[in-house]
Amino acid sequence: MGLLPATTAATTEEDQVTTQPDHQNPAPARPATLHELRTALSRYGLPGDRENFERDLAAALDASPIGDLAAVTEVAATYRHRLTLRTSPQAMDALAAPIGGQHWTPAGDVFARLRAAGNDR
Repeated sequence: MGLLPATTAATTEEDQVTTQPDHQNPAPARPATLHELRTALSRYGLPGDRENFERDLAAALDASPIGDLAAVTEVAATYRHRLTLRTSPQAMDALAAPIGGQHWTPAGDVFARLRAAGNDR
């Protein structure tokens, strides 16, 4: 019996649920395994992050020589970093901060409303 490719591996129902971050709870711990990273991307990532991760992971795995999985490690580290930025209040505040002395930007306004909505729940 052969192994399933990484892109069609069985996942739990929990992994397949895509929701927005829960701003009342603290950010998730830094994922230590691929399963934890998949689960966190499904819960806290931007739309399409989980699918893009699976695609990039499969491509890196297929292109990697046996015994050298540096490309796979790089893909996992990249998506873990994106997740860390996505769930970090400091990173989100930095994105919403005025740029070049501007006092108002459309993006800043949107982030301010999102922060306010998240704190009201």
